[in-house]
Amino acid sequence: MQYDERSGLGLRDVIVVIVVLNLVAILGLPAIEYARDSARNHTCANNLSRLGVALHAYHDQFTCLPPAAVWGSEGLDLPELFSHKEPTPVHVTRENWVQLVLPFLGEAELASRFDRSVPVVDPHNRVPRTQELALMACPSDNYNRSENQYELTLPNSETVHFARGNYAINGGSEYVPAQFGTLSNPGPTKNRYVYSEETREFQWWGNGVAGINKCFSFDDFDNGLGTTVLLEEIRAGIDPIDPRGSWALGQIGGSITWGHGVTGDDLGPNYQQKDSGADDIIGGPDLVDKLGEDFIRAEQMSICTYCNENFQATARSKHSGGVNVLMADGAIHFVSNEIEPTLWHVMHSREADPGIFDESFVRELAGNYDYGEAKTFTSTPTPNLNSAKSITNSIGMRFRLIPTGTFEMGVANQDHRLPFPEDAVSHTVAITQPYYLGIHEVTQQQFAVVMGDNPSWHAIGGKYQHRIKIDDTSQCPVDNVSWNDAAEFCENLSNLPEERQAGRRYRLPTEAEWEYCCRANREEAIKQNIHWDPDDTSGEIANKELTPEPLCTVPVGSYPRNGFGMHDMCGNVFEWVADYRSNGYYARAPSHNPQGPAKGYLRVIRGWYWIATGPHCKVYVANDPWTGNPFIGFRVVCEHLRAGVLSENQSN
Repeated sequence: MQYDERSGLGLRDVIVVIVVLNLVAILGLPAIEYARDSARNHTCANNLSRLGVALHAYHDQFTCLPPAAVWGSEGLDLPELFSHKEPTPVHVTRENWVQLVLPFLGEAELASRFDRSVPVVDPHNRVPRTQELALMACPSDNYNRSENQYELTLPNSETVHFARGNYAINGGSEYVPAQFGTLSNPGPTKNRYVYSEETREFQWWGNGVAGINKCFSFDDFDNGLGTTVLLEEIRAGIDPIDPRGSWALGQIGGSITWGHGVTGDDLGPNYQQKDSGADDIIGGPDLVDKLGEDFIRAEQMSICTYCNENFQATARSKHSGGVNVLMADGAIHFVSNEIEPTLWHVMHSREADPGIFDESFVRELAGNYDYGEAKTFTSTPTPNLNSAKSITNSIGMRFRLIPTGTFEMGVANQDHRLPFPEDAVSHTVAITQPYYLGIHEVTQQQFAVVMGDNPSWHAIGGKYQHRIKIDDTSQCPVDNVSWNDAAEFCENLSNLPEERQAGRRYRLPTEAEWEYCCRANREEAIKQNIHWDPDDTSGEIANKELTPEPLCTVPVGSYPRNGFGMHDMCGNVFEWVADYRSNGYYARAPSHNPQGPAKGYLRVIRGWYWIATGPHCKVYVANDPWTGNPFIGFRVVCEHLRAGVLSENQSN
C-alpha cells in the first residue's frame, strides 16, 4: 500500500502503535500489581493499628490485656485436658480477645449480642459469631469471604459456623504440649497449667502476651514493649472445615498464634515444613483427605497431616515475602519470611531479656540478619599430646585430654521419632588443638562451692526431690542453671586463688568440641549416620539399682564412659555449650575448630536424656540463655594459660 500523507497513520504505523501500547500494558502490570499489593498491605497494617489502639484502651481501663480466650470447664476432665490426651475442647470456648475489645472498636452493639453465659457455639451466639467484620479482614486474603465460613461439627453432630478473621493475639513461641525432657524441647516448656478439680477453675498460658483464662499487664513484660509482638496476621482457612482464621473462635489457629518458635516444627512466618506438618489444627487429617497434601502445600498453609488438635499455629499472610506484626508499643513492622528463627522466637516472648536486642533489631526483621565475623578464642597456650592425660583441679573436678581429630558433625533428618533441625546438615569438622574437657557434668556440690548455692530441682529440698531415689544428691549434676549461670561459674572458678596460681582458666565447650567428644571417634556411628535405634542399650546406666525414673537424675558417672573417657554425655541432664543457635550455621561454619555464630539470641543445648539413652549425640536445640531449667546442666573445658606441657605434677 502506497503511503499517503493525507491519510494520517499508515498500516505500519498502526501496528507499531499497537505493539507499543501492548508493551506498555505488559510492562506496567507488575507496577500495577505492586501498587495494589502495597495498598492492600497498607489497609492490613491500618487494621492492626486500630486493633492495637483498642487493646491499649482495654489495658487502660482494666490494667491488663484481655485473655486470649475464655473457656468454661463443663464436662472437662482437667488432668486429661492438660496432658493433651484428648482433642482440644472447642465446645467450651466462651469468648476471646476480639469479643472483649469490640466496645473499644465502636462495636458495642455487636459485643452486646454475645451471650457470655453460654459457649460461643450456642445457638444464642449464632448471629454475632457469623458477623463479617471489615476490621478483621486483610484484603489480600481471598479465603476471607462469606461463603467460606468455618464449619465446626460439634460432638452432637450439629454444625455451627464462624466468620473469618485475619488477626491473632500472640500466645507465645513455646510448643504447647506439657512434655518434659523430649528431643524437640528439653523442657520444661514455658506453658503453665493451673487448675482445681474442686472449683473447676483453670488457666493455661505460655510465654506470649495472653493465655486461656489468663491476663497479663504490660508490667509483666520482662521484654521491652517495642520488641514484643502483640498481634499478627493469620490467614483464613482454605476450606470450610479449616478452623484457622476465625475471629470469634477462641482457639489456637482461630484467633491465637502459639508454639511457632524454635522448640516446635512451625518455625516462623508462613512456615512450610518439608518433612512433617507445621500448623497443628483440629480436623487436620480430614482436611488432607479432602484437599490433598499437595494442594495445601501449594497454598502455603502447611499442616500436620495426623494431628487433630488446635495447639500450634504461626503467623501467615498472602502478602509477598512476609507478614505484618503489631508490637506492644503500637509499632507496625513487616517481618520477612527469612527472619532468623531465634529472633522470631524471642520477640514472641514477654519473658525475653531486653538486653539481647540492639539497634539492628528493625533491620533484622526484614531478614537482613548480620551474623557478624567468625568468633575466635583469645589466644592461649594449648596442651599437646605429651601433656598429662587427666588433671584434677582445686575443687576436685576431673578433666581428660581430648586429642585432635576429624569427624562428621551433624546428622541428616531421617529415622528419627521427632523432627531434627533441617539446617543441621552433616559436615566435616577438624579439631586441631587438644583440650581438657570435664569427665563429668558439674555437680551440685561443685556448683555450690563456687557459686554459694545449689539451685537444682533434683536435690534434697528441691522442687523435684520426690523423684530422686537417694539421700544425698551432692554428686548429681547441677540443674536449673541458665547459660548465664554456667558462664558465671566458669569465670568464678577461674578466679579462685588456687586456679589463678595454677594458671588455669575455664569456659564452656564449643558445640563442635562437645559433639566430637561425644562421638569419641566411633567410625561405625559416622557410617550409620547415627540413625535412630530403639534397641541400642549401650547408653544404659551401669548401676541398675539407680536406674532413673522418668524425669530424674543420678550421680555423675552412673552412665558408662565413652571412648574418650567421658561419662553421661548420653544420659543425665542436657548440657549448655558456648555457641549461639543460628539458622543455617552448619552450612557456613568453618571446617576447623568452629566456635559458633558471632552473635545470636538463644544458646545451643546438646546431649540426650535419661528416658532414652544411647550414643546418638544428635540433640541440637536451643534455649533462652537467661532461663534456668531443671533438665539442663553443663560441663566445662579447662585451659592452661602457661605455655608448654602440663605434667602430672601440675595436674593437682
